[in-house]
Amino acid sequence: MPSFNTVIVSTLVDVETRLEDFGVTRQQIMAIGQTARAYADDASPSMPLNAAGMLSYIHGVGELRQQLVGPDYVPDRTCGIEAVVRRDRTVRIGFQNVDKCCVNMPPLPRSEKGSGAESLSGPDLFVNAGMKPGPLTAVLKDGIRTYYVMVGLDGSVELSCPVIEKGKFVHWMERIYIYSPDSDWEADPQTDTGPIEDFDITVSFKH
Repeated sequence: MPSFNTVIVSTLVDVETRLEDFGVTRQQIMAIGQTARAYADDASPSMPLNAAGMLSYIHGVGELRQQLVGPDYVPDRTCGIEAVVRRDRTVRIGFQNVDKCCVNMPPLPRSEKGSGAESLSGPDLFVNAGMKPGPLTAVLKDGIRTYYVMVGLDGSVELSCPVIEKGKFVHWMERIYIYSPDSDWEADPQTDTGPIEDFDITVSFKH
């Protein structure tokens, strides 16, 4: 797989602006993470070892659809991936349990990804234009970019687009930081309501 830059959207204003492109809000994505973690925390020692992850996944997917399905997003199960899709914006959103979100080290999936997830991951032509020459070993199967609401063990959440190979996240096209228990995003917003003369979205690039 050729190398390319990862777009990281990490400041609150930039995150909310970027999410408008998906037609979703930060509060909706946070609700998915909160529901998933609440059910994971309900797993008892008498349950199977994978109960927490299973409960988080089942109810995470359920809350994903509860929050997003409507006039724009519809349920989607392409290649066996439980998700929602918005075809007019060529975006699919699934759910994934990971170790931790919103830190420099990219999240690690808590279960190996299958061939269906791999076939739906990969760059599109826009991303290919900035790539170094080389064979494309992972390309989008249906032309719809697949993002995942990723939920960490600590409740951290991001909406991100990985490239998957051999069951692993090997590259990242975009990471949108939604919530971290270590952040101060929940502080009171600025009360200055004057006009904004210059507004630039700041994103960072990581090789």
